Amino acid sequence: MQPEQGMTGSRLLVLDFDGVICDSVEECFVTSWTAFHERLPRTAEPAPGPDGPQAASVRDAFRRLRPFIRSGEDFMLIQRLVSRGIAPRSQAEFDRQWEEPDMPSRAEYKELFYRARMRLWDRDPAAWLAMNHVYPHVPKALARLSPRVPLYVLSTKKPPFVIAPLEAARLFVPRERVLYSESEPKLATVERLLRELGREEAVFVEDQIDAIRSNRNPRIRTFLATWGYVQPAWLRDPGSAVPLTPEAFEDLVASL
Repeated sequence: MQPEQGMTGSRLLVLDFDGVICDSVEECFVTSWTAFHERLPRTAEPAPGPDGPQAASVRDAFRRLRPFIRSGEDFMLIQRLVSRGIAPRSQAEFDRQWEEPDMPSRAEYKELFYRARMRLWDRDPAAWLAMNHVYPHVPKALARLSPRVPLYVLSTKKPPFVIAPLEAARLFVPRERVLYSESEPKLATVERLLRELGREEAVFVEDQIDAIRSNRNPRIRTFLATWGYVQPAWLRDPGSAVPLTPEAFEDLVASL
């Protein structure tokens, strides 16, 4: 990748999507609920719907476990844990659930999750978009971003499901700058962007502490989005990351 024409400068802004740009917890709940119950053995009773009264307590438990999510298949794991009354108290405890002998594979859960998401999208795109809310301070902040600072969105969500909520909020990020983080850690992607774009420094805003905890590169400044899906313990001990409020995010973007 060659440095983009007209993009001379020293900095690069990289934002995670879910929990930094967009509050998508309701869409992820509905998608994973649908996929999880469709996978269960059929009974005489129809599968409960994600809007029924029986789903209220599940929705609350789902939100409490949301900070442990790293990829799409983890949403299915949350549904399984909630259905069994299991409430992990740490990331390590959550991750160990994948090692249970009767667990479906990550690949199976991921396929089921994305298949259900695609069906919901195809059935009613407007309803799907309505479950994805761009945080109101984000467009306000990005309006102050210098045109000399390229913005990249780095997500474990597949690009079409990132681009649609962005465009609905009138945030038009070039599609080649919406990156799917699947084959390498996010910090490795940010380092690669620095090299390929010839930038001196990257500002990376994330809400999953494990995605930034290992940063040792002084050319990458990491920030933990306090408005995202974060655990209180992460804010008490963010490592080298700087906790960022919505107001501080606006000031940070304007300073680049």
